[in-house]
Amino acid sequence: MGRFKMLTALLLILTGGGVLHSAVGAPAVPESTGRWEGREGRILPVAVRNVQLEGAFWGQKIQVYLERTIPHSWQYMGHNLRSLRKAAGEKTDGPFNGTWDEANLYKLLETIAHSLGIRPDPALEQKVDEIVDLIGRAQRPSGYSHVYIINEGKPEWDPAFLDGSHDGYVLGHMIEAAIEYHANTGKRAFLDLACKAADEAYDHFLGPKGAPGFCGHAELEMALVELSRVTGRNRYVELAQAFVEWRGRGMVRPFGATPRSYFQDSVPLRQQRNLDGHAVRSTFFATGVADLALATGDPDYRLAANRFWDSVTLRRMTITGSTGPRHEHEAFGEDYELPNNGYYESCAACGLMDFAQRMFLLEGGSDAGDVMERVLYNAVLHGISLDGTHSYYQNPLSDTNRARYNSWVCCPPNLSRTLLQVGRYACASGGRDAYLNLFVAGTVKLPMKEGPVVLEIRTDYPWDGKVRIVVKPRKASRFAIHLRWPSWCEVATLAIQGTPIHPLPRTHRGYLRLEREWRDNEVIEFAMEMPVQLIEAHPMIRDCAGKVALQRGPLIYGFEGLDNDGKAAVELSDRPQFKVESRPELLGGIRVITGNDAEGRPIVAIPFYAMANRTNSVQEVWISQRGRTPSDAWWEGRLYRNANETKQAAVAPSPTEKDAR
Repeated sequence: MGRFKMLTALLLILTGGGVLHSAVGAPAVPESTGRWEGREGRILPVAVRNVQLEGAFWGQKIQVYLERTIPHSWQYMGHNLRSLRKAAGEKTDGPFNGTWDEANLYKLLETIAHSLGIRPDPALEQKVDEIVDLIGRAQRPSGYSHVYIINEGKPEWDPAFLDGSHDGYVLGHMIEAAIEYHANTGKRAFLDLACKAADEAYDHFLGPKGAPGFCGHAELEMALVELSRVTGRNRYVELAQAFVEWRGRGMVRPFGATPRSYFQDSVPLRQQRNLDGHAVRSTFFATGVADLALATGDPDYRLAANRFWDSVTLRRMTITGSTGPRHEHEAFGEDYELPNNGYYESCAACGLMDFAQRMFLLEGGSDAGDVMERVLYNAVLHGISLDGTHSYYQNPLSDTNRARYNSWVCCPPNLSRTLLQVGRYACASGGRDAYLNLFVAGTVKLPMKEGPVVLEIRTDYPWDGKVRIVVKPRKASRFAIHLRWPSWCEVATLAIQGTPIHPLPRTHRGYLRLEREWRDNEVIEFAMEMPVQLIEAHPMIRDCAGKVALQRGPLIYGFEGLDNDGKAAVELSDRPQFKVESRPELLGGIRVITGNDAEGRPIVAIPFYAMANRTNSVQEVWISQRGRTPSDAWWEGRLYRNANETKQAAVAPSPTEKDAR
């Protein structure tokens, strides 16, 4: 959309009018290679199918999700498939879906779409094709597709129920599943249905007889921007803008007494200073705002996205990367309100993964990669069991006897669709720049200006900090490889072709920038020291006051009573004598941290993600340490820090570093 048109549309919104309609007819849907490809000069994530994950950690986990999680998930789709058949005109009996859980089917279809990019499966693909046929037969002639509303005979986008309904939430997940299925199979039918449904939404809200409104559960906004990237149709961006701009202006009839902040509808976007309300809805909304900043270049969207980012990552995120501590309304709390027994829904962690990725694409800073890593290796992985068939809806840091179970609500398929995108989160490229944000073992194919570049990555991360990268350009060419320097890493070494690089070429954005003319089979060796670190929390986090947590590399560790004579709330010795031990037989193969408590007795800590995978037990992440005196000095701009840093290392960042955050 042109600048004049965008400003005019915004003016009309702010004055209560509609949004200008696109003067250009919608083009045919082009061949798609994924939701993010095709914009020269931009930093873009690599397509899922371009990353083949190998090795003991992610290779094994992806295999579990393909071979166990997806087959396990089908048993929870019966009511959704019955509902589709009923809407398609078939006679069927049994329970049908409700207003929100239809989205689970689309999340599973997106999971499968990613899996087909990783490992083709003709039988699974045929099963999806049959469902796509059902979706097409159930879809109303107008394009409206929410099966629950169709079966109940309710009005489309009912203005009396927009708050409580999930029309947009369901459609957003449908669009994302269709985009990924097209990207990984080349088949167009699902994407065409998604475009038809999105066009119906556009006509309903922005057509000649359209009326302002938005779904109470944000999700559709980011899906529409993604659909615009794939199809080139600006109307989808216009609709996403309208949904964002209409919030906070009294344009939706409240459904019940739920606070308007729950729906991100308390004040207009430009007046929102924090990310408030329902944690999942809020995080999805923030991701949509960041998407609009990327799509339009509008500085107001960029500023809002950065305000939300600072709100969450500097004041409202646990050490494990979880958000949303309040049981009431599953909501964010006030700044530093992060109780260890908080709610912390798995879907909120999945949402923060996407928000962090968009903030990396928007700002190009390593802080976004740090958050992606923290959330992925701790909050997200904790949400799914090691066997891939059970899940956690909540992820508290202090817990007792909470067994994993098949809580098939919104979280399980959200976790699987997130985890199968690890390759997309890990790597990115744009022009003559390649980025490695997550250190995953495997082979990556990156589109670059001078032709594709393959990176062969060998590492035992997160257990070991050594990363070996073999660079394979199609032809010798000059470009830059950016390696993220993790915030937890204090000491590292770097060599190219066996020659040490010193000083390390660290940029103000937190990367090691390696620019040269790269030739085939040149080798980068990046080694990060990975000691056990004692971490302390900002003194405003009351539950963590005077306590410490254990971190090694990207992994947060905790204590289970099963390993510590029934106790988890241990008191750490002032000289704990930590050791790291490999336990290949324990919890799928992990490295534990051993040490001593204040009475000299041995203690064992395991990665947070591996907790609650045996039998019932007490669990703690934050523990006391004998003789520790907490300090409230030198906390500017940080939520967590190494408790043993010297005063010199703890000083406030320089202006350049602060600007880079």
